[in-house]
Amino acid sequence: MVIEYVLFFYMLGIGLVAYIFHEMDKRSKDVPRAKVEHNEEQGEHDPKEK
Repeated sequence: MVIEYVLFFYMLGIGLVAYIFHEMDKRSKDVPRAKVEHNEEQGEHDPKEK
């Protein structure tokens, strides 16, 4: 009887960790795009200033 509870919470924990890593991976893919676009904008502005 106890083993069912242990397995239930174990699987719940694995699912939660997998979900968190999935969200982190999704957000990390969005951030570099913003950084690249920001760097390109800076590159465009620098020659104008000089």
